[in-house]
Amino acid sequence: MLRTLGVILMTCMMSANASAQRLVSLNPCFDAWVPQWLPAAWEFVPSTTHGNRLERILAAQPDAVLYGTYTNARLVAALDEATQIVRVDEPNSWSQWQQSLATVGAALQLERELSVWAIAQEQRMSVGKDFQHDVLIIMPNQYSWGGSSFIVDMLRHHGVSVVVADEDVALVQIRLEQLIQMQPERVVLDGFASDYARANDWLWHNALQPWLQQRQVVQIPTELSGCPAQRADDYLNKVTQS
Repeated sequence: MLRTLGVILMTCMMSANASAQRLVSLNPCFDAWVPQWLPAAWEFVPSTTHGNRLERILAAQPDAVLYGTYTNARLVAALDEATQIVRVDEPNSWSQWQQSLATVGAALQLERELSVWAIAQEQRMSVGKDFQHDVLIIMPNQYSWGGSSFIVDMLRHHGVSVVVADEDVALVQIRLEQLIQMQPERVVLDGFASDYARANDWLWHNALQPWLQQRQVVQIPTELSGCPAQRADDYLNKVTQS
């Protein structure tokens, strides 16, 4: 009986070791995200170690490579000839993000791990249900997220009321006179640099400064605004902070 049990345990250990793989990231947004759900037996190679150079990626001998929607197509094609490549789609809605997680989990045979992570992320995002202020998100060069964007859909899914200039597009450019006629209670400045830059011109406009001073203003740093899906809980918490 003990011998049989030992054989079973050894078989399980060998199976676990066989499933351990080396996973390479081609996207900085994945570098902090993947270790949150990747099994400890797996080896993870972040994008910072290879700089998306083909020869360095291949030298790492990856068993699988994670890449994003906007990764260089020539690099992806070259890697497809050498190893398994798994695409993490850039979502336009909260449901698309959940589907993307399921697709990645199935491709890597890590459905349970990614499902557990997704449930934990959803639980961390319950704060939005108690938030009562209308929100408008503006970005450099007079852009704002529209109703068909991931960020707006994600915030609304979690109970945040978001004011948009256009419900049918993901990204919309707003004229200054149009902006100051809008009446959100909270303005989210998404991805603005702290120093003066031409893309930030309108923040210093004489017509906009009084408008901003009448509202709650929240800053979203660029490292967070650049990875909204992988860090959706952080984005939501920043938007709804007291």
